[in-house]
Amino acid sequence: MSQFTDSEKAEILRRSRQLLRDRDEPPGAPPSPEPPPVEIKFEDPMDRWRREADEATRQREAADAEMRREKREGREAMVRARALDGAEARITALEERMAEAERQISELSRAVGDFSDAVNRGFASLDKQLATLSTKLTELRAIDDQHRVIDMPSPLRPRSVN
Repeated sequence: MSQFTDSEKAEILRRSRQLLRDRDEPPGAPPSPEPPPVEIKFEDPMDRWRREADEATRQREAADAEMRREKREGREAMVRARALDGAEARITALEERMAEAERQISELSRAVGDFSDAVNRGFASLDKQLATLSTKLTELRAIDDQHRVIDMPSPLRPRSVN
């Protein structure tokens, strides 16, 4: 410990400041106002230990809070990563299903085209047969007209009856 008491230390400090101020002032200048005395507080070892313990406790609590925050962020990052992994798997499955649907649509459109071509060929065949039948019908009517007896109204009956 120090050999001076607190009041002696304060007096020594005040006297040294006055000497320094007197040395810095020019000889004809008015004396500058004396600054308020600074109270120097000497810390008791027990108070110092308590202060340092409190600071260490605050630092430890801050470090613990930071560690908990980092753990929480790590867990959240893992959850997001797992969700993304699941999303990637779902996206891959959806892409596969879309490719299968596109393949089926392509096959269906080809089948519809083939069916349309077959129907058109069938209609063309029916058109040819219809034309042939129409020609035959015309020929048959002509033959039938040659053999038909024309039924004329009876000249013996009055006109109002016929």
